[in-house]
Amino acid sequence: MTKELMNTVNGIVLQVLYRGFRVLYERDSRVRAEVDGWEDGRMLKLVCGPGGPVLVLQKKEGEGIVKLQRVQHADITMRFKTVKGAFQVLTGQKGVADAYASHMFFLEGDIYKTMSFVRCVDYIEAYLFPKIMSERILKEVPDKQLSSLQVYALALLGK
Repeated sequence: MTKELMNTVNGIVLQVLYRGFRVLYERDSRVRAEVDGWEDGRMLKLVCGPGGPVLVLQKKEGEGIVKLQRVQHADITMRFKTVKGAFQVLTGQKGVADAYASHMFFLEGDIYKTMSFVRCVDYIEAYLFPKIMSERILKEVPDKQLSSLQVYALALLGK
């Protein structure tokens, strides 16, 4: 698969991740509790390798998670070393914990604060990936508080 195609897929998955995050902030009590525990203004940045797509999220009081345009500095940055590494994680071929253990990305910022974000991503993945994939990449598959179909529908409708 070409780098350009992987970048395209990574960009699409980042958008679905963002939309899923917004939906679950509103409808899954565990995601809401995690995010509500963050200080207002916390910024998280995901960088999909050199030249790859970037997603910047920020916690805003009263709004939950919002997407920002590219920023130079964020409180937490997960920077994948390669586009392929980001592709493997974003498409569920490899879990975040395995990617971290395999040194597939650099983490800039407080690892303790990052763990809350990773827990949210685990919840999101449990909704967005088929159960067989979730069982392979997550240490424990969390129960769902709504159906995956509802999450997809709300995410695709732009919620």
